[in-house]
Amino acid sequence: MKIINLLLFSFLLFGCSSNPDMEGIILEVTEHKVMLATELSLSEYEQIKDKSALQIQNEDVIGDAYFGLIELTYERAKEFNKGDQVDVWIDGEVMESYPEQAKAKKMKQKE
Repeated sequence: MKIINLLLFSFLLFGCSSNPDMEGIILEVTEHKVMLATELSLSEYEQIKDKSALQIQNEDVIGDAYFGLIELTYERAKEFNKGDQVDVWIDGEVMESYPEQAKAKKMKQKE
């Protein structure tokens, strides 16, 4: 019985983590950080792709648009490029700043 409970608990613990916490389009990549827009479609991205992340953030602040910006710290950030669509798994809490901030434990480019 203990083995069954242990297996069930392991399945619940690890099975739940297979779904990403968020998804979005990368607006900017630095050495260990990624600026991600979680509320942006590919067609919308095509219209703003030549703007800097700061310009996009300013538009978000003044209310011209809402992009759901979050700055993610990620050790392997340089593996990604501006415009990549990604799934993100968060490590810990999301800080309620502007833009929001969090540490990513895993990022995967969408196929």
